[in-house]
Amino acid sequence: MFRIKKSKPKISAEVKTFRTVRRLNINRTYTSLKIGVAAGYILLGLMSASSSMFGIIVGALLRAAGY
Repeated sequence: MFRIKKSKPKISAEVKTFRTVRRLNINRTYTSLKIGVAAGYILLGLMSASSSMFGIIVGALLRAAGY
């Protein structure tokens, strides 16, 4: 009788091995930073600050003009 071998996936240099992934998950000091999310929050904060500063400047100019 012949033993049927399971088909193994192709080994790729880009894919991390299971042991490496498991080791990174166990090691809690390693935290992956999601750049897109952080950049979104920074952009939102900058837009909020610039719009509030614009409102303050327009209000001050209107008040100085006497409206």
